[in-house]
Amino acid sequence: MRSSLGARGFPLSLSILLFVAAPCFSKGTITDANFTAQAVTEGTVEMAEENVTSSSFPELITMEETLLVIETSDALVEKNVTIGNPTSIELKCNFSTTRPPPDVNVYWTKGNDQINRTSSMRVFENILQAHIRLTVTDKMHMDNYSCVFEAIEERKGTFHFKVPEIYTKEKPLVNYERDSAVLNCNSRNYVPLEWMWYTSNGSEKVPIDITMKSKYEILPSKYNETKLKIKHLQATESGLYWCRAIFRLGESEGKQNLKVLTFLVPLKPFLAVTAEVVILVTGIFLYELYTKRRQTATESGKDFEQVEQLKSEDHNGVHKNNQRTRHRKSDASVN
Repeated sequence: MRSSLGARGFPLSLSILLFVAAPCFSKGTITDANFTAQAVTEGTVEMAEENVTSSSFPELITMEETLLVIETSDALVEKNVTIGNPTSIELKCNFSTTRPPPDVNVYWTKGNDQINRTSSMRVFENILQAHIRLTVTDKMHMDNYSCVFEAIEERKGTFHFKVPEIYTKEKPLVNYERDSAVLNCNSRNYVPLEWMWYTSNGSEKVPIDITMKSKYEILPSKYNETKLKIKHLQATESGLYWCRAIFRLGESEGKQNLKVLTFLVPLKPFLAVTAEVVILVTGIFLYELYTKRRQTATESGKDFEQVEQLKSEDHNGVHKNNQRTRHRKSDASVN
């Protein structure tokens, strides 16, 4: 009976001990526990412990990001952190200070709200390191997280959580009417849950109906990219096309510019050159014609002058001969 009582009493005493000690553990510094942020109406954020297991998120990855904040510098300290999948991430801020570390107060914020939780701190000579571990599993966790150090002046380092960026071709894609065009988007090292395509209608984005197989076709590609084929292009289909990648933690977009040209467009330079050649040849022909006419008129004028000169010379010769004949006759009559 004593052994059975002892067996029953030990778990009871152990449970009482754990119940009494639980608040002490909950108010201590947190190093490896996983937390999520939830906004509180008083302007603070409670970092509540979240029970994340490998069964709930088997693809949970581990990340670590670090910033260096210098007490004597007022420069902005920021870092973009790309998160594409549920992640357990540890944020570290190394604060370089000339003051004793106990004189520096440290706290964390999510957006503009203070996280109501004590972060872990370590001291390495004149470096005070504050670090906190977060579990990012939802869109609401994608925010800006800052470490704030209150020393002689307040200094802050900020981590910007962002979904993966979408990459497209920067140059416009040029095609002709009745041809086909292939638009491409990719997310590089991250695989989205779904891809969607949109076209621009003024300031609005209109979803593309990919069920219209005669017009649109999604080509086979890798999981981290999407290819949209547009058939039987028309000039009115020129404009911006948007691809949207849907991740578990948010959405990201990329855009590509499509220019559809008519067949007259490539002919315009040829027609312009042809017109210039025709104008040049016509000008040369008219100039040659004018030059020939001028030369003909000049030669005709010279011929006329020569004829007139010959006529006058002949007339003068006849007149002189007549005078000589008269002189001879007069001389003969005198004799």
